[in-house]
Amino acid sequence: MNSTYFGLLAEFGEANVPLERVAPKYFGLSYPEARRRAPAKLLPCRVFRLGGQKSPWLVSAVDLAELIDRQRGRAS
Repeated sequence: MNSTYFGLLAEFGEANVPLERVAPKYFGLSYPEARRRAPAKLLPCRVFRLGGQKSPWLVSAVDLAELIDRQRGRAS
């Protein structure tokens, strides 16, 4: 685990973060737009549901940290 991951844990307080909290800040998308793209896997990192179709979409803090670190590496 890296400092980006721990920073995300500090920010959100959980390892699986609801898409509605991640999408605007890290994907640059409104939650409704991110929710439309989620089933088609058209988001910058993996999203998933723990349960049935009515369960909220979640983003793993590990996956989000990897995305942030890759983007930081490309910007350097």
